[in-house]
Amino acid sequence: MKKVITILALIAASASIGWSQDASALFKTKCAMCHGAEGQGKPKIAPKLAGIDKSEAAIVAMLTKGGAPKGIHMKPMAGMDAAHAKALAAFVKSLK
Repeated sequence: MKKVITILALIAASASIGWSQDASALFKTKCAMCHGAEGQGKPKIAPKLAGIDKSEAAIVAMLTKGGAPKGIHMKPMAGMDAAHAKALAAFVKSLK
């Protein structure tokens, strides 16, 4: 039983590392062109993401459902599933 728990823990740990790498790659391919490579934002194009005060849940909603009718008008990311959205939101929150 301990071996099974250990194996599951290792799988979970390696998956989280993979999600982190996936999130970094997703940011570079899907977000950086508008928000900048470091999340610094680009005037008149997209706001700064580094140090954003939105919750991870709010970022996930923005990624999967799009922005509010007023203010940020980002469209939902095509093909973004909940797991990748959550990983990407955590990555965005890590930007300083």
